[in-house]
Amino acid sequence: MQRRAFIQLSSFLSGGWVVAQLVPLPVFAAHDPICFQPSPLIKLCSDGKIIVYVYKQEMGQGVQTSLPLIVAEELEADPKQVIAEALPYSPSSGFNYSTGGSTSILREFMPLRKAGAAAREMLIKAAANEWGISVDNCRAQKSRVINTTTNQSIAFKDLIAKASALPIPKDPVLKNYKDFTVIGKPGVKKNNIRDIVTGKLKYGLDYRVPNMLYAVIVRCPVMGGKVASWNKQSVATIDGIVELFEMKEMGDQLETRSGVAIVANTRWAALRAQKSLQVQWTYPAGSNEKSSATYFAEQAARLQKAPDMIYNEKGAAVKDMPQPDGEWITASYQIPFVAHAAMEPLNCIADFSNGKFTLWGGFQNPGKTASVATKFFGLTSKDIFINLMPLGGGFGRRLSADYSAEAMQVAYQIKRPVQLMFTREDDMKFDNYRPASSHILSAKLGADKKPADWLHKIAIAPVADFLLGMKGNANWLAMEAEGGSMGDMYYAIPSLRSAVSRTPSPLVEGWWRAVNFSYNNVVIECFIDELAKKAGVDPVEYRLSLLKNMPAKKIKDGTLFDPARLSAVIELAAEKIDWNKKRGAGRGVGIACCFYNHAKAYTAHAFEVSVSKTKKIKILRAVVATDVGMVIDPDGFANQVEGGFVWGLSAVLKSEITLANGVVQQSSFFDFQVARMPDVPALEIHIISSNAEPGGAGETSVPSVIPGLMNAIAAATGVRVRELPLKNKGYTI
Repeated sequence: MQRRAFIQLSSFLSGGWVVAQLVPLPVFAAHDPICFQPSPLIKLCSDGKIIVYVYKQEMGQGVQTSLPLIVAEELEADPKQVIAEALPYSPSSGFNYSTGGSTSILREFMPLRKAGAAAREMLIKAAANEWGISVDNCRAQKSRVINTTTNQSIAFKDLIAKASALPIPKDPVLKNYKDFTVIGKPGVKKNNIRDIVTGKLKYGLDYRVPNMLYAVIVRCPVMGGKVASWNKQSVATIDGIVELFEMKEMGDQLETRSGVAIVANTRWAALRAQKSLQVQWTYPAGSNEKSSATYFAEQAARLQKAPDMIYNEKGAAVKDMPQPDGEWITASYQIPFVAHAAMEPLNCIADFSNGKFTLWGGFQNPGKTASVATKFFGLTSKDIFINLMPLGGGFGRRLSADYSAEAMQVAYQIKRPVQLMFTREDDMKFDNYRPASSHILSAKLGADKKPADWLHKIAIAPVADFLLGMKGNANWLAMEAEGGSMGDMYYAIPSLRSAVSRTPSPLVEGWWRAVNFSYNNVVIECFIDELAKKAGVDPVEYRLSLLKNMPAKKIKDGTLFDPARLSAVIELAAEKIDWNKKRGAGRGVGIACCFYNHAKAYTAHAFEVSVSKTKKIKILRAVVATDVGMVIDPDGFANQVEGGFVWGLSAVLKSEITLANGVVQQSSFFDFQVARMPDVPALEIHIISSNAEPGGAGETSVPSVIPGLMNAIAAATGVRVRELPLKNKGYTI
């Protein structure tokens, strides 16, 4: 997509649901259709096309299918005529283009419904005027307005001119949920599925612009290291090299490394030179002592000292972690660094001309590139135009702006369009990793065998240190709290205290799919199972007893938590896995749940496994029960749940990033392992039907996979594993 002209629009509707936004302004020709735009989000044209502008980024989660479905429902349009188009990024638009946290549907549901309803009312009014009848005698259906008295009908496309002359309704009437004919109905195909499977869909790596060069970077393998020198003669025999130059580190929030850029006429020349270029580095003092083992040892030691931050949700829990004394039950857990490992390695095309940047690529947060990266060059967000491409996977990695900032630095240097490419090895070794963390959980059981006191102590480097440039900010630790550890504990526990300590990370960090829940919720759900065993109570009944008679409440961020909905998914998962069925030696069932609060979602996973004496795991059955409120696209939602299942299995069984001498050891999928097809069992998906406000799907089904499987293995073997991944303890699948 090339740079296009824009027009500033005034406020369309009252209530502030969309104000003063920017929308593409096409260049009209004589044969172009007549269009009208009752909202910055929708355009209806006389050729029958209905365009929905999507500013949430498409990375496989299906927003270019699900968001248009919402419009089609309220507009009463034929879904086949509704076309999704990515809205180019503009910093002055007011749109939140950032795509993460499973919030796209949750945040866009009502704005899109209102936009569709307003357009529908305008079309009906135009038709009623045409027939000279009341709007009460008209209804819309499948992109037509029908005269309910005569059964005459007029297509939307034939009402465009007259509808565009009408005032935009300030408070359009929304459809009743019971009348929905599009939302929540199965069988909807992704609107770009044909292009995906035939290879026609262009991702960032596929795109080309005129006069474009190719670039790679030889980066320092140790964080904080510097280029000392490089040998240009080591690549002198490679044809097509245009320029070599030193890359500058670009500071907080970008977290780029020192290195040498290689710019070439062809991709192959650049990649060959990257393998051959000889670079000498200056490493920071002590970097050769940094390893995964030393980092976890640092975290373990830090957990024995006074914490940096304490959050006492309620009660009067003791300040310090107790020593095991018979009354207190204590367990320690260790969670490793993991990479995002999206199928499409990072890439970005950048062009710098006339004092401005133009970018092409896939970005989960283009606003960060515009606001942070431009400052490095003494520019502002108004000096950049970003063309948004589909992402070949994100999982949180493309929330960062290091790769786009590097591409901008190269383009700024050579004054020609350039595509910066990460190889798979680059992508793995220079990721912004999910934090490694260590946890101590302790609890004292009361007379009712439930936790009377609960203590959770965490050692971690917060993602906010890197992603938000909040190093030293007093609030950074609180951002690592979600998942039940601080302020959002979903079980009824009278006395609870959580404590967090910062251990500076030897690696750059970033949000990973399911963010804090992928460690905090995991250890809590494992520990609950340990408490159930100590109490001699069935793990399902134990969880339900901690939720029974618990009133709905607003948690720390203001989200309403409904314990009945969490109980329902636990009960459904247990029922579907045949929880109470007798099982023989070496077999076990396990369960875990998650209240994914900022996506307003409730999920439980249950597993039945067998484990041999040689620690060979066989997943006999896997079940998920989930309640995310109203489901827009059931097939797309099932895809999300399945993807989360695979990602959770990878994290619990195989995936980890390790450090030795300050250098990441993994370089591709052969050593950073993910679940492969033979590892993944059939997943039984059970969705609780609901008319509640729709929540998020992309991340909600990841966290409870991990403790659910760990609990099943413990039930089958009698041995509790508290360190991930399980492969390090000899388990295979």
